[in-house]
Amino acid sequence: MLDTDTLQYVVFRLGKEEYGFDVAIVREIHNIEEVAKVHRSASHIEGVINLRGKLLTVVNLRKRFGMEPDPAAEGNKKIVVVDATDAPVGFLVDEVLEVARFRKESVEKAPSYVASGIEAQYVLGIAKHEDRLITLIDPLKVLELSDDTEHSSGGR
Repeated sequence: MLDTDTLQYVVFRLGKEEYGFDVAIVREIHNIEEVAKVHRSASHIEGVINLRGKLLTVVNLRKRFGMEPDPAAEGNKKIVVVDATDAPVGFLVDEVLEVARFRKESVEKAPSYVASGIEAQYVLGIAKHEDRLITLIDPLKVLELSDDTEHSSGGR
């Protein structure tokens, strides 16, 4: 049983950076499978997959954060499924590393200039875990802000 001073996050990698989603909203983790493209969707929407008879929207976090594709990550990619407001949503990540536990006091608010290219509104804090820094992200904020910020990128 976890005490109230301990946080648990699913830690994943995008490029060389490590990020985490609160384990409380992560439903499951899947291997990447055939993703059906959705015509005229936002550029960061990878498409949809059939997950046990229900459609699951897949958001490509690399594209969402304005990162270049990494062909070297192809073999390890995973879909992290989170419980969103309307329906579960999958986030495509380069690799899922672990479920990490750390104490609340090891998390610091991220200075706005440190958010390494991702918008500060998404960032809950930065956890110091072992000898690593893990950027903690609110995936629901990523979804909320998608519509507002997509228009300025112009798509493809």
